[in-house]
Formats: sequence, C-alpha cells, structure tokens
Amino acid sequence: RLKPSGRDAKPFSKLIRFLAHVAPCYKKEGEASDFAPRLLELMEHQYEVLGKDLRSIIAQALIQLCNRDMVSRFELLPIFFKLFRCKDKALRSVIYSHVVNDVVRLNRKAKDQKMNKKLQSFFLSMLKGSHAMGVKKSLDVIIDLWSRKIWNDSRTVNAVADMCFSPIAKVKATACRFFLGLFDYKDEDNYSKKPEASVQLKDLYCQNASITHVKRRKKRLRKMERTKKKIEKMSREEEGNQLSSLAAIDLLYDPQSFSERLFSQLKKSTDPFELRLLMMNVISRLIGAHRLIILNFYPFLQKYLHAGQTSVTRILAYLAQASHSLVPPEDLEPVIRSLADNFVSDRSSPEVMAVGLNAIREIAGRCPLAMSSDLLQDLVQYKTSKAKGVMMAARSLISTFRMVDPSKLHRKDRGKNASMNPNKQREYGQEHDEDDEKLKEMMTTTTVKKAGDGAPSETPDHQEEPAKKQFTRVRFLTAKDFHKLKVMREQTSAGRKRRRSHEEKDDVQPGSSNDVEEPDNSEEEDDDDEKGINSSSSEILYEQVTSCVCWR
Repeated sequence: RLKPSGRDAKPFSKLIRFLAHVAPCYKKEGEASDFAPRLLELMEHQYEVLGKDLRSIIAQALIQLCNRDMVSRFELLPIFFKLFRCKDKALRSVIYSHVVNDVVRLNRKAKDQKMNKKLQSFFLSMLKGSHAMGVKKSLDVIIDLWSRKIWNDSRTVNAVADMCFSPIAKVKATACRFFLGLFDYKDEDNYSKKPEASVQLKDLYCQNASITHVKRRKKRLRKMERTKKKIEKMSREEEGNQLSSLAAIDLLYDPQSFSERLFSQLKKSTDPFELRLLMMNVISRLIGAHRLIILNFYPFLQKYLHAGQTSVTRILAYLAQASHSLVPPEDLEPVIRSLADNFVSDRSSPEVMAVGLNAIREIAGRCPLAMSSDLLQDLVQYKTSKAKGVMMAARSLISTFRMVDPSKLHRKDRGKNASMNPNKQREYGQEHDEDDEKLKEMMTTTTVKKAGDGAPSETPDHQEEPAKKQFTRVRFLTAKDFHKLKVMREQTSAGRKRRRSHEEKDDVQPGSSNDVEEPDNSEEEDDDDEKGINSSSSEILYEQVTSCVCWR
C-alpha cells in the first residue's frame, strides 16, 4: 500500500497470481477468506497509483476468484466500473469482456430472471452516472446483451432511448446507432463500420483470380471457400442486427413523444453534423415505422435540399423514409417543388437531375396526392433526355404513377393497362403493397370454369349456376407430375403418327382384281379409332395441365 509501484511490485504480482490459483482449494477451511476483500480494498482506493502491469494482474485475479465463487459479482462490478476510468485500453477490454461473458454464462442453460433483474437495475443505475466512460461502457454492455438476445425486453429499449438525450456526444451517438441497427462491438473502444459482404467477396475473388499457375492451388481454393463462408456468416449477422433494431423501435413505450423530444433537441443542437444526421435518421425511421405525424420535420429537411449540401443523398433518403400516406399532401407539396427547382433543371448536371427525379419518385410513390399534375407532366418530359440516368429516372416516375394515379399523366404516357382504368387513384391514408400484388400475379393461374361441355352459358350472369362459377387453382409440379407429362407427351406423338399412317392407307387405291376378297379390317379400324380418341383425350388433358399449373 505504501509503495504500490515500487521495487517489490513484480514479486508481489507473482504472489497474487499464485494465491488466486490456490485460494479456491482452501474455501472450506476459511483460511483464504480475507484474500479477496483485501484485493478489492486495494483496487478501490489505489487503482490510480498502481502500476499498469500490477493493476492488470490484480484485475485478472479478481475475475478468477469471481468465477470460483470467492467474490460476489455485485461487490466486484462497482470496482470494475471505477476501473473504466483508467487510461488503460487493454484493462478496459479485459473487464468489458468479463462483464458480458459473465451475464451470458448465467443465462446459458436458462434465463435467471431474478439475477437478471438485479444486474439490469445495476447497469441502468450506472447510466445515470456523471463519468462519461462509465456511462458509455454500461450502455455498451446493455446493447451487447440485447444483440445476444439476453436482455431483449422493453425495459432495456426504453433505457437506451433515454440515452438519446444524454449531454455526452458519444453516448448519444451510440444510442442512435442502436435504433438504426449499426451497433458492432467487436472492438469496444472504437466503432468501425466494416465494408459490405459484396465488397469483401469481390476483393476475395480478385485476390485469388491468378492462382491457376501456382503450386498448391487446391489448398488456396479451400482457404478461399472458408473465407467466403465467414463473410457470408458476417452478412447474416448484420441482417439480424437490422431486424433487431426494427424490433427495438417497436418496443418503445411512446414513439410519438420520443420522436418529438428528439426533434426539438435536433433543432437547437450544436453537435457535429454526423451526429445530427444520425438523429435525423432515427426520427425519419420512427415516422415511417409508426406512421407518425410530425409536420415541422419536412420544412426542417427542406433547408438542406440543395445540390451542394454535404451528404445530401442521405438527407433525401431520410425524407423519403419519413413520407407515408397519412402525411397531409399540402405539407409535402412544397418539398417536392423545392426538389424540382433545386435538382431537376437544365443548369444541373445529369447526375444531380437523376438523384432529384429518383427522390421525387420515392416521395410521390408513398404520398401521390402531394404531386400536382402540371409538375408531373413537366418532369415526364425528361424521358427523351440524352443522359441515360435522367431518362431512366423519368421513365421510372412514369411507371410509378401508372400504378398509383394514372389520371395525372398525359394520355399517351398512361400505357395500355392504365388507359383501361384511368380513374384509379389512391385515396388519402390508403396503403399500396406492391409485394402482395406481385405475389398474387405469380401464384394465381388462369381461371377455369366448371362447366360440363365447356360451351358458353346462355343464362344471364345473375342466374348462373353455382357449378359454373369461376375459381382459381394453384399447384406446384413434383417429379411424378413431370413423369406423367412425359408419358402423355409420348402418347400424343404416337397417336398422331398412327392417325397419319391410317390416313395414308386410306388414300391408297385398291387393287384391280375383284376376285380376291378383302379382309375384314373393321376391328382393326375400331382399335385405331379408339387409340386416336385416347391420344386426343390425353393431348387435351396435357394442355389443361400445362395451362392450369404454375410452373416452378
């Protein structure tokens, strides 16, 4: 205690390490009962003046004693959170991994609800602390345990939501990333976003493209396959993080009040622009997921809508994300007009015009009533532009309004299907699910009438029998069905050959000698007729199967 980092620090650390290994053997006798409390007292009062190596050895000894049930975790956790204040990255990493793994180990076989509630209360109390590093590490632990699906309840989510209003910038950024699914705590001290899986796979194939004339080629290919599996596994984990972020947004107690508080903080914020972009993203995602009404959010984003703005494409994505069918059209109409004036003009470059047209298409596709017919017809004129990006963006805008509101298009731009129903218009608040319609088109086959002879009925529609009502049938072909189709195809081809040969025999002239009695071929002709009838019926059945079955 008097000389914690003096000459005797090295033998003292060896002695601590030895006693930490031996102390569990003397647990029953009680001879080692004072060892752990003395270490705790030493770390609590003199952790700042201890040497780096000695402090690390004492922390590892305490972790070892905790794993052997020589120290209670509730006695150890407050001291470990004090150690987070040390400027020792290796020590912080060791303590962080122990805290997370200890909670994971408790819930490995079954969730201990009583212990989880106590631990959760401790970590949530640490979020209210004054020291920035302790608050940040406590938040990291909570988010890490959420991603491992251990603490995935509404209490955890709303505790993280309160951290979005923290005065500490790093804590606020971490809480915002949690709701966006951008958390990755493999390296706890530095947040670093890894490249996408497609980029990593492309780099991997480029590295291994020239291994055809190299020795041990098979070994390198096996190594490449292993690396490919790791990258695919990482991409699946990232998708799971995004899904869990959507679940976190759904577990908020009051999304409307939370988004309003966050927006009021955003308006008067002096944080870095990157952090303000995160806050915009969280608000827009909440508005889109819960269909909230925050009318001041759209004029706030409108002031950033010019081509020279930093990260303007991200702001356009947030604007489209915050648009839904319940937003009043009169609030989105000035935004669309501002996009058309600032991006889609002859003085802008083709790239800027394409970005503007695509943004207008996304917003108008979610809220078509906000687009005026005059502005739409002006934008549609860019379909003949020589720039390919502008031309494709204008055509995509036309195809979008063919589905949502073809009456605003000129008659020549409506297309065949939209011209047949030009008054189709999506009302205010009406949702349009394109995926469901595509699924119905793929799964629904041609309608088949249940009629006996297939002749059209002369009775009126309202007097039509129930047996003749239309119905749809969906079926997927199996291996047996393909075998039956093959047999039916062979039968139809064989029947055609028999009929052709039979017709050729009938066309041949009979012989001149009348004395010879002609053989009685009536039975053979009847057999051939029956075969022809069977082949024709199998041909009809084959056509019915191919027309009524959805090929897979």
